[in-house]
Amino acid sequence: MELRLVATDIDGTLANSRSALSDTTVSVLRHLLDRGVPVVLVTGLNPWPTRRYVEQIGHGVRAITLNGIFLLEDGEVHEGFFVDPLVARAAVEFIIARDYVPIVYGADGVSRYLPVEGGMDEVTKLVAERPYQPYRAVDAVDALFAVCPAQVSVCDSDARVAALQSSLAAAFGDRAYVVHVPGRRAWVEVNHPEARKDVALLALASRLGIAADEIVYFGDSLNDLVVFRALPHCVAVDNARPPVKELAWRIAPSNNEDGVARMLAELFAL
Repeated sequence: MELRLVATDIDGTLANSRSALSDTTVSVLRHLLDRGVPVVLVTGLNPWPTRRYVEQIGHGVRAITLNGIFLLEDGEVHEGFFVDPLVARAAVEFIIARDYVPIVYGADGVSRYLPVEGGMDEVTKLVAERPYQPYRAVDAVDALFAVCPAQVSVCDSDARVAALQSSLAAAFGDRAYVVHVPGRRAWVEVNHPEARKDVALLALASRLGIAADEIVYFGDSLNDLVVFRALPHCVAVDNARPPVKELAWRIAPSNNEDGVARMLAELFAL
């Protein structure tokens, strides 16, 4: 077995519970990059917070963001599959009717949201915690679609998000990839059916001449399941969700114990 590409989720996997990369983790990733091993961050985060990790690691690291919608490579942002505008608008109407706050990430990198009474707690915290990212409150559904939509999402408590995900998935079927990302701050996201981590990662690997069985992937959450089902060498960190651990090739120490770095040191004899 020869592993030729390293791919990893960020939140809950590469980053610790404070959303930070340890010096050990950064050092291991830079060492691999300097050896010519491609390293790809594969995350549900949008390009704004992802860039902060890319800049910290440096050395040519790539990043697949918003579960496959954008690729950050060589300082450029490359667009992938955007949600169909008609599906996006229908999803927004569905979300508002159930008293959730819709967030639309646009092609211009702005997150527009329509405030809904009773649903703003997590959104307010999110906006306050990301002063580096443009958020814009709007007062009408049409204003959410000032530019082409890339994704529709909801940020709320885990219990509320889980309930919404199942109903959204049932309503839109194969017209959208609806994914639930649980956690302290939970998300449900409505994407183009092909805007998935596995699709974007395999497309990049193919362009680099790397086969699926030459990739090692690290993950922890439900949006990683599509990759765990597609690749043979997937590693779950010890804090991963049970369905992820059930599909894992190997189990690494937790994200708070430099699990990704420690497993990479073992696999690549660092």
